[in-house]
This record gives sequence, C-alpha cells and structure tokens, in this order.
Amino acid sequence: MDAVLSRVTIVTVTWASEVAMRGFLAALPQGVRLIVVDNASPDGTVAAVRAARPGALVVENAANLGFGAGCNRGLDRVETEFALLANPDARLTAAAIAGLVAAAEAHPAARLVAPLILDGSGRPVRSWNASHLRRGAMPGRREGEPWPEGMFCADYASGACLLLRPALGQAGDGLRFDERFFLFYEDDDLCLRAGGVLVEPAVGVAHEGGRSSGGSARVAWRKAWHMAWSRLLFLHVHGGPVGREAWRMAARHAGKAIGHALTLRGRKLVADLGSLAGTLAWIGGRRRAM
Repeated sequence: MDAVLSRVTIVTVTWASEVAMRGFLAALPQGVRLIVVDNASPDGTVAAVRAARPGALVVENAANLGFGAGCNRGLDRVETEFALLANPDARLTAAAIAGLVAAAEAHPAARLVAPLILDGSGRPVRSWNASHLRRGAMPGRREGEPWPEGMFCADYASGACLLLRPALGQAGDGLRFDERFFLFYEDDDLCLRAGGVLVEPAVGVAHEGGRSSGGSARVAWRKAWHMAWSRLLFLHVHGGPVGREAWRMAARHAGKAIGHALTLRGRKLVADLGSLAGTLAWIGGRRRAM
C-alpha cells in the first residue's frame, strides 16, 4: 500500500475551510503527499493544516483566485505520477486511493478517473451524468436508473474527487482547469475536454457536499451568482444555446425570487437573487467572474 501511496499527491483547494479540513486531514492516510492551495482564507485554515500536517506543502495565494486556478497552482507543483484532486469536505482512505490508481493502470487511456461518491450518511450518489450540452435530452429524474456493476465511462463526474496524471509531456497529458471558471462548471469543462471520465464504482469516497466553506447568506449569494454565471460561460465556450438559456434562467429565478419573498423563505430568496444577478451579469455583457 505504501508503494502505491508514494505515487500519488493529494491536491485540495481551500477557502474558509478550517472546519472541513479537520475531518479531511483526520481521514487522510499518513505518509501520502499533500498540497493545500489556500485562496486567502479569512479563518484559521492555513494554521490548522500546518499544525495537523507539518509536512504538507501549503501554497498561500494573496487573493481568492477561484477553484480551478487554485487546482492549477497545486497541479503545477506535483512531482508524483498521479494527482488526486479532492474537496476539503471529501474523506479519502488508503484503499480508495489505491483503487483509483489501479483503475487508472488498468485503463491507461483514461485521462480522468472518478470514484463512487457517498453522501454524509454513506449512501451512494449518482455523481456522474451526461454533458450539459445534451443533458436536456436525458430523463429529468434518475431514481429508476440502474446502479452500475463495473467500471464505465461518463461525460461528466463530480470534481469532488478526480485522479489524473498531471505531468506535461510523455509522463502525462497535463490537463489543467480553464481559469475563466471561478467556481462551478470548471469540472464539467475539464471532463468534456478530457473526452469523458472513467468511473470506478467499486471505490467509494465520502463527500459532505457544500461544507468546503462557510454557510453565511453572503457566501450563499456568491455561490448562486457563480453557479448561474458559470453555467452560461460553459454553454458559451462549448457552443451551447447560451442566449436562449440566459433568458430562460432570468425568468425562472425572477419568478422564484418573488415567490420566496411572498412566502418569507429567506435562504431560498438569497439563492435565487444571487442566481438572477449572475444571469443578468452575463446578459449585460460581463465575461469575467466577479
């Protein structure tokens, strides 16, 4: 097992992730290389990492560069054959890391390898899907979709945990994130450019989604803004129906915001106002994330 772990570097990007990183570091096997790229966290994330893992390489960005750019800064510093990108609210085990490496070795043409994601209760999540470019033609509800019994390829798999070969040249293909995506859809874009993802459902990785950073109303608004804006950027980059989708999203989020205001659903109101603002920013010509 140690021989396998020595071939992998874990890369995680943090912002206000002190609480999430406690669980991340506690679960992480000893001896595995770790690179933490911190996007100017306002809390004690960096101090917590250095106290728990003195041997970790901590890259401190002077400003919040976004998730994809943070991943790229980490990938550029990886010296092992494999890099395993993992969110701070993911929980990695030695067996999971070894299983992903074994899948990559069995299918060397696969540029990305993903595990089966488990939620906070240990239940499997369908964390793979068709590309957003053709997802509209797929069934909206997935409850009846059969669970796979072996490895398979998908257009997309969650960026919460992805294994790749980060080196440039013959040792790897040097996949990097498109840094125009500040937050959200950067993994959709990466998967599409990689030609899909190999998913190994025999490997499970727990992921407590949405806990990588704080949960204030301001953070919720900003996340919703980026979710909407990045969706439209993704369609723009890959030739999707961005104009039609932008106006559809504007109408949808405006209507939902009015409904939430009338029914005093504050948290949902904040999210839809953020989504509406991100959509209107795109319609208004904004082509760089805030």
